[in-house]
Amino acid sequence: MNPLPHLIAKPRWLHRSWTSVLDFCFPALCPYCEQREATGESGALFCGRCQEICQGLAGRQCPRCSAQVGPYVDTTQKCVHCRDERFAFEAVCSLGPYRDSLRSACLRAKTKWGHSVAMGLTQQLGSLRQSQIEAWQPDLVIPVPHHWWEQVRRTHLSPATLAETLAASLRIPARFDLLFKVKSTEKQALLPLTKRKSNLRGAFGMGGQATLAGASVLLVDDILTTGTTAHECAKTLKQAGAARVDVAVFARAAAP
Repeated sequence: MNPLPHLIAKPRWLHRSWTSVLDFCFPALCPYCEQREATGESGALFCGRCQEICQGLAGRQCPRCSAQVGPYVDTTQKCVHCRDERFAFEAVCSLGPYRDSLRSACLRAKTKWGHSVAMGLTQQLGSLRQSQIEAWQPDLVIPVPHHWWEQVRRTHLSPATLAETLAASLRIPARFDLLFKVKSTEKQALLPLTKRKSNLRGAFGMGGQATLAGASVLLVDDILTTGTTAHECAKTLKQAGAARVDVAVFARAAAP
């Protein structure tokens, strides 16, 4: 169980409040391109041009792992990226491939002041993938958790923003008190493929006596690469009783 829930929650709340003050005092630029002013039309954080860019990023995706595939590829039996994988989650959706402008936005969303970028990306993801996510019929949203020490060190975590914003649009609860990272691990992106699975084995656990009793869970993270992190989280959630786990991410990266 997370030993410092109150210490972790407060900085995130203070960060959002301070960001709101800055946005009010200074004209906001579009967080995606950082050039044009955000129009604010229909509550959108991105300018009209960047909304169009985001809506055109996806291309054709594998419905199971969200990897980009060609127009004539048969994905009924999964795709070349996931057909040999036994994931604990059912399906993945994303805005598009982790490259170019989307990669830049995802990296900025991870920074100390990346809250507005993460919110804008969540808005676009929710708009583009609304019907797909609703078809999964999720009961709650859970972010991929970070180890408590990393949460203390960082005031903003983009998966938490994604969970909070997406849950509000879906009108279902976001739960930060169920799934925890109980073991500090090396960063997945710095490891070779052969070590990524063993690095996260046993890294996640449920808080206290938490059970999910047949719930459909929407697990969210910023980037999915090999699917190892999402798989380990989904496995933990299913061991706690979840009937189904689907995944929503900002971007789908190709495995190195």
